Amino acid sequence: MNNVMIRKSTKMVAAAGLALTLAFTTVGAGTINADAAQTTKYVAKPQMVTAKSDVKVRAGESTKSKVLGVLKKGEKVYFVKDDYGWSKVTYKGKTGYVGTRYLNIPGKQVDSKKAPVKKATPAKASTKKVTPTKKTTAKAQAQASKTVTAKTAVNVRASQSKTSKVLGVLKKGEKVTVVKESRGWSQVTYKGKTGYVATQFLSTK
Repeated sequence: MNNVMIRKSTKMVAAAGLALTLAFTTVGAGTINADAAQTTKYVAKPQMVTAKSDVKVRAGESTKSKVLGVLKKGEKVYFVKDDYGWSKVTYKGKTGYVGTRYLNIPGKQVDSKKAPVKKATPAKASTKKVTPTKKTTAKAQAQASKTVTAKTAVNVRASQSKTSKVLGVLKKGEKVTVVKESRGWSQVTYKGKTGYVATQFLSTK
């Protein structure tokens, strides 16, 4: 009878020890994953990317942030940049954030702890003052501007907001000159006026 009780006690102690080992292993793994997510990021240019699976688009870099919408598996969205696990995207004319692991992004991962830090070389101060002329300014603007094509029919707005006044509509295949790009919006010259079009609807091809 005593031998039976001893065997049962031994089995219970062994089971409890195994459970504790698994618990500590799980906690340790979770900590490693969390640290890795905070110290690595993707280096990729702004471009259209595809969702690997259904994923929420949020207003900030947090799972507690407001949900702006849901990307379906295979749906494309304009990727701006990755910030250690969160990708900044342009979603329906708004700036949103999506977990980077849910997107197919052509690029490479960089570990911020191991990334080489380049020392800045102080530039020599110049005593000569350069006054830009009208000719050089016009030339610089011409070099910065580029001609793009509308992927589909899209509104040209008075400012960088989908609620701003509509100046007109670009038809699919219509060409327009882009002056500069900022936060998912392209500043264009439209019928002699300055307007704004969501960059995701324009193509340089």
